[in-house]
Amino acid sequence: MNTIFRISVQSIDGLWCYDDVSFEVKGQPFVFGADLILDKMADRIDEVGDQLNLVFSSIPFPGSEFCLDFVREETEGFVYRWEEKNLQGWLSPSLRNYFPEPPPNIYLQLLPIN
Repeated sequence: MNTIFRISVQSIDGLWCYDDVSFEVKGQPFVFGADLILDKMADRIDEVGDQLNLVFSSIPFPGSEFCLDFVREETEGFVYRWEEKNLQGWLSPSLRNYFPEPPPNIYLQLLPIN
């Protein structure tokens, strides 16, 4: 089983969405605060247009720049907090595609798609 995952994220009509063909996910939106968190993170990355690679893991890895902390389960999904910006966002039940249980932390790296 992988410990580091990658999804392709794109902005569609101002909303961040992702695809993951391995789980037959197409155009899954980030909503309820997760979209704002991604906006703020993307603003800090050079050369990010309307597409990026989002690399993430439940363990710190070289190059991980951001960390989200688990807060609670809500509406079948999971609320995580970006402590640095005091923001919370909801991650859909699709998170279980990658982790059987919501991890205490999710470490992220955003990379531009060239």
